[in-house]
Amino acid sequence: MTDKEKPGREGSRRTFLKTAGLTGTLGLTGLAGCLGGGGGGGDGGGSTPTATESGDGGGDGGGSTPTATESGLDFGGETLNVMLNVGSISTVHKQELIPRVEEKYNLNISTETAVTTQQLTQLQANPDNPPDVLIPDVIGVEKANREDWLEPLSDHTDVVTNLSDIYDKFVHYGSTGVSWEIGEVAPVINTNMWDSTPTSYEQVMTESSATSLVPFSWSGGPYLLLMASAIATGKDFSSSGLDVEAGFQYLEENLKPNVSNTYQGVASAKQQLASGNVDTLDVFWDYMVFDMFKNDAPVEVVFRPDPAGIAFAESVAVPKNTDRMEAAMAYANECLSVEFQEAMSSVMGAGVTNKNATVDEQAKAFGAATPDTFDQLAFPDFQYIWENRSDWSQRWEEVFSG
Repeated sequence: MTDKEKPGREGSRRTFLKTAGLTGTLGLTGLAGCLGGGGGGGDGGGSTPTATESGDGGGDGGGSTPTATESGLDFGGETLNVMLNVGSISTVHKQELIPRVEEKYNLNISTETAVTTQQLTQLQANPDNPPDVLIPDVIGVEKANREDWLEPLSDHTDVVTNLSDIYDKFVHYGSTGVSWEIGEVAPVINTNMWDSTPTSYEQVMTESSATSLVPFSWSGGPYLLLMASAIATGKDFSSSGLDVEAGFQYLEENLKPNVSNTYQGVASAKQQLASGNVDTLDVFWDYMVFDMFKNDAPVEVVFRPDPAGIAFAESVAVPKNTDRMEAAMAYANECLSVEFQEAMSSVMGAGVTNKNATVDEQAKAFGAATPDTFDQLAFPDFQYIWENRSDWSQRWEEVFSG
């Protein structure tokens, strides 16, 4: 990819901040991160029930919300159990979506915050009494679909009316999961510690002086391994059956000498980067540093580095055995709405999946993915990761702890 094809990030960033007059201040278990919680922020250190009434919500999603009578669906105040991914993903649902859904459909939303693997664990452990709604990443949808745990949203278009407005590329595995947010898993650098922005994963790994390594238990760990395997073998990142031993050898020779530590949480990783304790987070989730961008911190996401940018897409899914199918589908429908996605883009700095929704201007300046630029990103082979993660984890430990 040429420089002309990549966003002019620094120029647009500085121009936007100047014209907008912005001011301000500046552990996981299982395959977290994009496969759950690294993609959500927070530490993901367990499933913590969080009631909407706890005060974590607030906000009305913007604009006037129809009442249950006006929406045509009134669920009589019944409780809907929703499992949210962690960090700002959870926050944006509580602030921008749940109050709207509760009022519009006369529902009481009870939430639990858990990374994708924890959501799937609970779904598997309680097949006859599952959560009503899941908010996992696509890698979780892939596994749950293979296990036949999910209900196709396309079977309920009388309720999920917004599904027809979602780009086909964001409707996954027979519509058993549909994305409402898009972004990129990418390196993030401290710009004060780099002479220029790197343009490739190879450059990031070999030229960093002090890298904070992604934990392998986060999905970024397997993603980084497969990226190294793609570089070492010259094959596409999304290829099936990449030679991971070649990837491990590449990491040991090129990345390991520059690793200062392994980050253990989103907040600590961001603090280390901002303070200059490290110059690079080898892979991170773009929207996690949107707040730092808004405050003009010396950080930059290395969007779409060669040989491929890594796709991230948070989704909504409904277990097939829920007793509250219609209410669950109503919640899914609101995830896909223009109103929620535009509010989400403003809060998270992320891209949208509804054809009629617009990416927030500040998010555009940040470099948020659009449906068009998303085509330049790639997903790895999710099933390959699920089937081999345990063995790879042991090998990763041998490489980076030795």
